[in-house]
This record gives sequence, structure tokens and C-alpha cells, in this order.
Amino acid sequence: MVTRTETIPTPSGPMGVHVVRPDGDGPFPVIVFFHHGPGLDNGSKRTMARIAEWGYYVVSHDRYHRAEPWYTMQRRDDAEIQKMMGLVLGTTEDQVAEDLTALLEWLKTDPAARGGAMGCIGFCIGARSVLRTIRDRGDQFRAAVALHPSFCTTDQPDSPHLAVPSYTGSLYVAFGAADQMQPASANMPLIEATNALEKGEAEIHEGADHGFSVYGPAYHEAAATRSFERARAIFERELAG
Repeated sequence: MVTRTETIPTPSGPMGVHVVRPDGDGPFPVIVFFHHGPGLDNGSKRTMARIAEWGYYVVSHDRYHRAEPWYTMQRRDDAEIQKMMGLVLGTTEDQVAEDLTALLEWLKTDPAARGGAMGCIGFCIGARSVLRTIRDRGDQFRAAVALHPSFCTTDQPDSPHLAVPSYTGSLYVAFGAADQMQPASANMPLIEATNALEKGEAEIHEGADHGFSVYGPAYHEAAATRSFERARAIFERELAG
């Protein structure tokens, strides 16, 4: 397995990117990994490696680079939670789009990264970025996975879930039944829209809490295993060959 971290230019300054991919020259199909609210922590990096083992070039970029390089949540006290939420809510949709554009341009310079159809997977606030990505770049991102999504069903006219009905690729969405932070009950429009797609599937995992799919305190083996089985299936369906 090849792992490396680099810094690339963006209109807003330097941005870190972290890559995990199989050994060899490739090129390998690309999966863009939108990390969760606490940043690209060690649990997220292990999760990237889990996906890369299937034969993919997995790349994540630093959502919070405008504030500080590679912020990760170090504690669970009130001050740290407040700081993290400030970063989550302070990163605009325009900034997310700008960063993705910079990442995609950089990927063209790496011969190990295959062009053409790509996949994306997002966790927590990263799942919101997945839904924005399939809205804006659905022709390019043909496989999308949103796990324990945050702020994806709102009463705003541009709520992320409203992008789902027009998506023609494969989409998998999963919530934990024990998630009180972003409960499935508050996301029924997203769940229903996903299940209505020809190639869509939404699930609610019993016993799982928010963060169930990222290695760490909330990791739930059964829910994570099921979710990654479904993720792998749609990546293979849309990106193989």
C-alpha cells in the first residue's frame, strides 16, 4: 500500500491532501473521501486504507485548511467541541466546491489516478459534501456513499437532499438508529429520495450511533461492515473496468 501526504495550491492558499492507494503503477479508480467533522484523524486514515485495499486510489483533502493545517479534534470537552463546530459551520459550500476543483486538477498530474468516472464517500459533514458533489458533478461522480450524514435534510430551498432525485449514478446512505445528533427520523426526505432512485439504497442500522463507520469510540462493527459491503458493491458496479 502506498500512503503519502502532500500540499497543493488552491485559490485560498495551500491545502493538504492525503492519498492511500494500492502498490503498483495503476492507474486506479479514484474515490474522493470527504472526512468527518473531527478532521482527518487516525480513524479516518484507517478507513481510507480499508477502501484502498479494494483496489482504489483514495484521496482526502483538508476541509479546514483556511483555519489551520490538518485540524483534528484532540479532546471531547466543551471548548474543543465548540471549536470543531465553528470549523464545520464556518466552511462554506463555495469553499468546499473550490477545494474539490483544486483537488481534481491536481489528480490529473498523478498517473496513478485514473481519469473518467469517480466515486465519493463522506462521513458526517462530509456526507453533505457528497450530496453537493453529485448535484454539481453527477456526470463525473457515478458512485456516492453518505454515512451518518449531517445537515443533509433542512428546510432551506437548497437542502442537499433535494439533489438526490436527479442523480443517475449509484447512491448508498446509512444512518445509525441510536444517532441522536443527526437522527434518521429527521432525515426521512433524504432516505425516501434515495430509496426511490433506480440505483439508490438507504439503510438504518440498529444499535449504531453517529460515527459508526469510522474507527474510533463510536465504531460499530456490524453497521460498518454492512455499510462498507454496500459501498464496495456500488463502487465495483460503477467504476470497474
